[in-house]
Amino acid sequence: MENLNNILKNKHILVVGKSENERTNFISELIKNLNLETFRFPKIKSFEDYLSAIKKKKLYKPWYHSKKYNDDAIWDFHRDWISENNSLLVIEEIQHLEKDWLYEIITLCINQTDHKKKNEQAIRLIISQDTEGNLIELLENFIELRENEKRTKAQLIQQNLKIIDIKKD
Repeated sequence: MENLNNILKNKHILVVGKSENERTNFISELIKNLNLETFRFPKIKSFEDYLSAIKKKKLYKPWYHSKKYNDDAIWDFHRDWISENNSLLVIEEIQHLEKDWLYEIITLCINQTDHKKKNEQAIRLIISQDTEGNLIELLENFIELRENEKRTKAQLIQQNLKIIDIKKD
């Protein structure tokens, strides 16, 4: 587990393998000894579920005051919150979620990790699903490489997302 905590300092983690309960227990054990503010999402299946969770947990920082914010504004504020935060987001069983916005969240977190300077803090993400499937391949459609980037999209993703197959442990 200590090795995984070190990995989490520089990469996001995708937990796959075994049963849903075993993945949940593995993640609980992993985050138990982390000294990070952790936001563990309830089971969510849609963008509306995710949006409800970020509203409830107040995972956004409006830069202007209003009595009411619409969902688009909250999503924009949440994107800013991700880019400025040093916390851990845990989203489990992502295979049940709407894919487009899920890939957007993952790539946003990957980009934050990839663009951070050495020893700079960044958001961390732990996600889980039954198998790796073709997640890396699918994420490539959402990653945009910087000008003069020498890595491929797959290399960029693999440098910032560690896949942990717990059935091999």
